[in-house]
Amino acid sequence: MLFFLKDNFLKIINGFSIPKFSKIIFCILITLSIFKQSLRAQNYEPRSVIYNTLVGGLSGGIGAVINKHHDQKWFKAFGKGFLIGSGGGLIVYSGKKINYLVGERQNLGYAWLSRIVFSVGNSIVENASSNINVWTRWHFDIGFVRLEFKTGPFSFLPRIMPSSLGGIIFLAANGKLNFKETIQSGTLTFYTPVIKYAPQFVASTPGNGIIHVTSLTGPVFYQTYGHEMIHTFQFQEFSGVNYFFNPISNKWKSKSPTFKRVSKWIYLDLNYELMLANYFLVQGGFKKCYCTNFLENEAEFLSTRRPACN
Repeated sequence: MLFFLKDNFLKIINGFSIPKFSKIIFCILITLSIFKQSLRAQNYEPRSVIYNTLVGGLSGGIGAVINKHHDQKWFKAFGKGFLIGSGGGLIVYSGKKINYLVGERQNLGYAWLSRIVFSVGNSIVENASSNINVWTRWHFDIGFVRLEFKTGPFSFLPRIMPSSLGGIIFLAANGKLNFKETIQSGTLTFYTPVIKYAPQFVASTPGNGIIHVTSLTGPVFYQTYGHEMIHTFQFQEFSGVNYFFNPISNKWKSKSPTFKRVSKWIYLDLNYELMLANYFLVQGGFKKCYCTNFLENEAEFLSTRRPACN
């Protein structure tokens, strides 16, 4: 699968030219138009495809321009980053979509598969934004730990994500860790009789972890778990934006040996705050706008094929 994707990516990149860049701009405009027209549709799947493709494409394109090489034209950097990032965004969507199997087959093991596929796509978006070889760096996030793999030469490095750590601490303060479900799904899972900060909910995802009420059982449990898994991915989907700050980070590293040492083990996950801003400011949160919140509808439709509110 990866070799097939690699061959097709290389064909696209190697054949890139300025005329094709103008076609890319045209495609962006057409895509935005389609997305606008689909806002009234109850089928959120095409909207999710467009949304994830654009998030990946724009993250990759803008980041590639910020991190472009000295001899690289900005429009070529954007075009290359947009194409690769869009491909990564489509894989991100596929990772989210797999969570339908969690509810359909009532098996948390599919959450592992969904996270692996999502992480492949998200890694590609990050590499596009960094303007590095698309196969150079891979990552897999568990809770607040980012497991980072690099090729050529191979290296492995676990890194702490501070914002995600805050989210996990919040979850731990509101529930008890369920070791069995955590191992089965590859996602830190907590349980509680009542979710104190949101008593109207049977489950919640304030980060890269899930909390649910103890009374949640049967098919509804698995459908709800698939829904919440997609929310964990939504917290990570803007990680390409983290590389917009590479020039600032590199400048600090050159001036501060301490910052350079610490940054090796710490990954600043600004994507966490971007998700919160998107959910509460752009989408309207859940108190008054739950039924129209795109992120809730995406999570519900991809996991159950129903909109958030029937």
